[in-house]
Amino acid sequence: MHPAGVVETPLTVLLEGVLSGVRRDVGGEVGTAISVAHPTRRRGGGQLQVLAATGVGRVLTPITTGHLWGPSLLVAAGEEPIVTADLWHDRRWPHLTAAAVREQVPEEHRGAVSNVRGVAAVPGVWDGDGVVVLSIYLAGPADHGTLAVLIRHERLVASAITIASIATRSADEAEQTLDALASRAMIEQAKGAIMARRRVDADEAWAMLRRASQEFNVKLRELALALVEYVGQAPVEQEGDTRHHVRAGEGARNAAALVWQALCVPEATLSESR
Repeated sequence: MHPAGVVETPLTVLLEGVLSGVRRDVGGEVGTAISVAHPTRRRGGGQLQVLAATGVGRVLTPITTGHLWGPSLLVAAGEEPIVTADLWHDRRWPHLTAAAVREQVPEEHRGAVSNVRGVAAVPGVWDGDGVVVLSIYLAGPADHGTLAVLIRHERLVASAITIASIATRSADEAEQTLDALASRAMIEQAKGAIMARRRVDADEAWAMLRRASQEFNVKLRELALALVEYVGQAPVEQEGDTRHHVRAGEGARNAAALVWQALCVPEATLSESR
């Protein structure tokens, strides 16, 4: 069964297969969803379009927008994973309460919504501007183990989007998606450099990179490109249409140099590099 308004396509079929795997690997789930957003940086900005969902994911994901913004929309806006042990009492989204949500869902789903407690969500690639969000709703608390499972399955989401893009989108749209995936690989390289330099895990490296992007007000993919080129002292070769290549401006290159210099100083923080 598809969410309201969702038409079955080759992409939705592939994504439903991913959700089956997530449900198999995470116990206590009461719903899952894969959605796409073209968010603004302001909290509550943007909208979620559900591509595939199960259980309460069909009704809960699309209404956690506007004044009821919640974890999935924040993941899209910040492009970083989010996990909560208690959806209804998390200070990050004070207006998202079980009572407020129940008022907006059909009566037959209200009981299921009340059973939701923990939520985890991770970002993925849609195109140059959009973000895919893989979310899971649990009857118990979610934790970093839940996130680890989602991160593993997000790679399958990316593969599904790539396959569907090549098969069903226009040549230009498919090229943009492939370029977005290449940008994601570049971000992974930048994370790897930070992990090796500071001996931190992937989550902390991601947080450092994201924080630097926000503090220096440069796009994450531009900062990642500039950082990889600064560390390697060589341009990064980018495949595909040059119209979609990531280009690091002077601001991103200056930020990358300051970030790396800060990382090379013991106990330095990214905020001290400004």
